[in-house]
Amino acid sequence: MKTTIMKLLKQSSKPVITNRSLLIVAILFLFAIPTKAQTAVGGGLGYNEKISGPGVTLKGVFNITDNIAISPSASYFFGSQIYGYQRNLLAGDLNAHYYFNIIESKLNVYPVVGANFSSYKTGNSYYDIYYDYETEKITDNAFGANIGAGATWNFSEKLKVYLEPKYVVSDFSQVVINAGVLLNL
Repeated sequence: MKTTIMKLLKQSSKPVITNRSLLIVAILFLFAIPTKAQTAVGGGLGYNEKISGPGVTLKGVFNITDNIAISPSASYFFGSQIYGYQRNLLAGDLNAHYYFNIIESKLNVYPVVGANFSSYKTGNSYYDIYYDYETEKITDNAFGANIGAGATWNFSEKLKVYLEPKYVVSDFSQVVINAGVLLNL
């Protein structure tokens, strides 16, 4: 009897659902869902108060519903020079937006909540143990959270502008203001 149960267990240990079949079902499910997705891409200019410099931003907005969107972006800020080193920052963001329609089909405002990754370079000065003045280059990375607000103004069905001030909470906390143009695809 024990050998019969062991044979049954060995035969049933084969996985019914494999990773490949699960992936195929997930892809079919995604294509079967009717979506009203709207995608916008664009870019703009920004300012980062931590490194006191302007920057450029590339941004995408992927609407999940009429009011909810996911917005990835990448920014590069050119900072001022400090202690002989050029300060700069490269940031990647993934934010969620919930749109509040203020003026019918023209003005939308939204909270900015999301994640941030910043890679920055700066300089530092100090006196060593012999009281010699030294400078050094500092490069570091920080993960953080974005908190802010934004607004879009629709000029037409295809073109809109945005303004997005936010505070990045991290080991390298910073205030960032971005403004730019988005093109609906």
